[in-house]
Amino acid sequence: MSSTFEVAKPDPVMLEGAAGGTAHPQRVLNAYFREQAGYWAEIYERDGIKEAIHQDRLRAALAMVDMLHLPSDARVLDAGCGAGYAAVALASRRLIVDAFDPVEAMVDATRKRAAEAGMQSRVTARTGDVHALAFPDSRFDLVLVLGVLPWLPRLAQPLREMARVVRPGGHLIVSVDCLWQLRQTLDPLRTPLLQWLKEFVRCAVPAWRRDPSAARCHVISLRGIRRALTAEGFVQLRGVALGFGPFTFFDREILPRAAGLKLHRRLQSLANRGAPILRSSGSQYLVLGKKRSDALMG
Repeated sequence: MSSTFEVAKPDPVMLEGAAGGTAHPQRVLNAYFREQAGYWAEIYERDGIKEAIHQDRLRAALAMVDMLHLPSDARVLDAGCGAGYAAVALASRRLIVDAFDPVEAMVDATRKRAAEAGMQSRVTARTGDVHALAFPDSRFDLVLVLGVLPWLPRLAQPLREMARVVRPGGHLIVSVDCLWQLRQTLDPLRTPLLQWLKEFVRCAVPAWRRDPSAARCHVISLRGIRRALTAEGFVQLRGVALGFGPFTFFDREILPRAAGLKLHRRLQSLANRGAPILRSSGSQYLVLGKKRSDALMG
């Protein structure tokens, strides 16, 4: 964990069926996404609060892309492409898309979705690693990174690689999970205010210690992600808070599904209009950044 980026670690998203022992973090993540590939392939089509948040995130990211007025055949990198929804949406805007994911099942899903949409000539999908991008310097006009950074314990190397492959004056759109999430304020197991107590209990009680074979999300403060982007030569142009649910108490949802979804949509609407507190307390934060023309690579 790097205090420079103010990254904290909340309770994990557990990986079912992972091998025991001290698994390499990337192998753990890959195994998790292989096992959950079906869910992640359908999340943009299902109903529910978590699903609605991911759908809102994709719409907001594409709105940012449209704001840039990229020329036809501009080159875009979709890093961590998942099932290919974003890649195909970008290609439909007459952009040339390189997409990659560390999980072969996701790459296959992206290729299939591009073919079904008639966009296979504009989408190239392959396996890849966000820590070592297999592309030359200044290759892309835009790099899109949705739902990737929260799974990484350290951000410096991935962000450095993204900065390397974006041309000077090019753009980056990236999402992070927020440290101060409104939905977690009522839950003693989730609130950052009690993070110190949870860490103490984990150290004192063996049964509460983290499973090394768990895939974990990481959170970061808004100030932390701004600092991280600035360190790699990006200037933040826009930020959007996303996601206001499900609200829980001791990890149990406190609202029926329909009511929770209605509350999320109401709070999201207020956040979109810049309401105080809400504009910075979503479960996720979507950032549009621009690489400074004088930014150094390396």
